[in-house]
Amino acid sequence: MNVALIGNPNTGKTSLFNNLTGSYEYVGNWSGVTVEKKVGLFKNGKDQLIDLPGVYTLNPLSKDEGVVTNFFLNEPFEKLLNILDASQLRRNLHLTLQLLEYGAPVIIGLNMLDVAKNRGIQIDIHKLSESLGVTVAPVVARTGKGCNELAELVTAGAVGTGKNNLVYYGKAIEAGILELENKLAGKTRHPVRWLALQLFEGNPYVNSYLATILPMDELEALVNSVALSQQHNAGSIQSLDQVIHRKRREAIDKILSAATTSLDNKKVPLTEKVDMIVTNKFLGIPIFLVLMYIMFMLTFDWLGFPLSEALDSFLSGPLTSGITAALAAAGASSFIKDLVLDGIVAGVGGVLVFVPQIFILFFFISLLEDSGYMARVALVMDRLMESVGLNGKAFIPMMIGFGCNVPGIMAARTIETPKERLMTILLTPLMSCSARLPVYALFVGAFFVEQKAAVVLSLYVLGVVIALIMAKLFSKTLLKGETSVFVIELPPYRLPQARAMEKHMG
Repeated sequence: MNVALIGNPNTGKTSLFNNLTGSYEYVGNWSGVTVEKKVGLFKNGKDQLIDLPGVYTLNPLSKDEGVVTNFFLNEPFEKLLNILDASQLRRNLHLTLQLLEYGAPVIIGLNMLDVAKNRGIQIDIHKLSESLGVTVAPVVARTGKGCNELAELVTAGAVGTGKNNLVYYGKAIEAGILELENKLAGKTRHPVRWLALQLFEGNPYVNSYLATILPMDELEALVNSVALSQQHNAGSIQSLDQVIHRKRREAIDKILSAATTSLDNKKVPLTEKVDMIVTNKFLGIPIFLVLMYIMFMLTFDWLGFPLSEALDSFLSGPLTSGITAALAAAGASSFIKDLVLDGIVAGVGGVLVFVPQIFILFFFISLLEDSGYMARVALVMDRLMESVGLNGKAFIPMMIGFGCNVPGIMAARTIETPKERLMTILLTPLMSCSARLPVYALFVGAFFVEQKAAVVLSLYVLGVVIALIMAKLFSKTLLKGETSVFVIELPPYRLPQARAMEKHMG
């Protein structure tokens, strides 16, 4: 059995995937960590769980979102596992309604109930389940609480398809759905109601799929007819996708009024208080540079250098002396002694002495990622990035490139426009990745003993500056075009988990 795991970005989807399968995929506290589908086995060893990229809607805006629509159109699956952020139910339920319209069996994992409670939101799980017509199971994806019970519900019992007619879209759109149902009778395995709504919303993937069944001019005529009928009936010029979104929002309001209540002890979240400082247009970039400087000071001066020196002293002192004595006692030849001492010990030791510095750098990059600060950096950098033809979202792949350029380039798939996506892919290799760190450490240790951290920071900043210059050049010559609007979800600040940070550094 194939089960598709789907939800909005940054709802704990990948953490849930790891807990349900016992595997480990990269987890980060910002939107767009998953950019392609990943497959794992449930712990029962029989059923497959497919982790799809986080999306807000099934109507794709970027390449990674297109992966989801393609999956629904072209790949078989038996059940859907929809993870919801309890603190953002209003937004999350837009996707849930589309999944229910698809008509496949759905079960919901309700995550982050503690965050919702801190924001003054009380959720009645039974009423939410009753309103949607599907099972709703509370989970804590970060710690794994409730995940075993959720896995049993998904793999063992029968899962309901829910209420696929929760939303009435008005006379014109419902008539259009009925007309398409008549045209597609017996010609597709997909729910026609879902196909029709996606067509009216302008989903290009569904449009292409339907064009293989019906002539394109017939599809266009249907959409235009429904749009004209809608405008005539409503007396407004709203587009079909706007009408559909409004109707879903009205349905969600009814669901929330029945299933949620606001508590009186609502507090101003710590996240908002901190964001007033770290995203300030005057303080944001200086704070980021100070944090980078502290990170490099710890890596090369305060902590990393002493640890590297201690490791080097151990390798060249007690370890070498002990091996020398052991080889002499064993009567080893001069060739064997040279091979072991000058080849293996000295060669491997020459690499090992840089491990403490690499470890510390990865630790602090992981700390910034998992805490949620990286998303704020993208927001802070948006104005600067916009001046060179990009937006703040492009800075996230570049920041990932500080660890390794390859996942940084992969992360560029979350960028919506082809122009900005290509520019980001071209610029990410200019970021100083961890493979260059030993070279930096070697040279600053030899030539800049008193200013190691400042010099390495300047090399990292220089890479960013050159990338910005190249971006400006590309945007004025080879890759001209309008800069897209920057929208990013700012996740709540969280204490990083030791296991996640260990995996990041590994």
